[in-house]
Amino acid sequence: MKNVYCVFKTGEFRNGKRKLEYTADQVRWLKRQCDQFLPGIDFYCLTDLESIDGVNTIPLRHDWPGWWSKIELFRFDDVFYLDLDTVILNDIRYMLDLTRFYALRNLSGHKRNGRVVMGSGIMSWSGSYRHVYENFDIRIINKYQRHQNRWGDQGYIHEQVDYNALQDAFPDKIHSYKFDGIEQSNPPGDIVVFHGKPKPWDSGEEWVPPLVP
Repeated sequence: MKNVYCVFKTGEFRNGKRKLEYTADQVRWLKRQCDQFLPGIDFYCLTDLESIDGVNTIPLRHDWPGWWSKIELFRFDDVFYLDLDTVILNDIRYMLDLTRFYALRNLSGHKRNGRVVMGSGIMSWSGSYRHVYENFDIRIINKYQRHQNRWGDQGYIHEQVDYNALQDAFPDKIHSYKFDGIEQSNPPGDIVVFHGKPKPWDSGEEWVPPLVP
């Protein structure tokens, strides 16, 4: 049985202040959705915080910057991963039945090595893909910097695994808020992916759960 995971790495210090794109509130926000739409499935957050109220946490082992902390997910077998800015609309337990490695097909359609690069906002695998973690070396991150169109953690994972697209496994079930023009009161599908701006809690959409209940 897969478990559900998210990752919350606190921001780096800049000019003496910590820059936070997310807080523990977003972790609890996602967990509330999973409690509703993935009932009975264990939820864990990999984090550098000592604890998060109401959430089972697992310590990050490394101080890898930003999205690179996602690589620590590959320490674990049987994972269903969700980014913190994911909105779940319906019961998605059926998505946990997938075998092999699945991820989003990049929502912008960008290619790497002749294939549309994978998106790491939702990932699912059965068994072990620990080599992704074991092969990672922080010294290689400049090779994958996004401003060079090499797609950060997604570019690295893309080269380590043969991914299958979640959009093919579940047609019309996963939609992009940015690219699919979702503004109606009853959005389609079972998951809406927010990538970039706005974040769900800033969108003003009535179907997005409130950040603080």
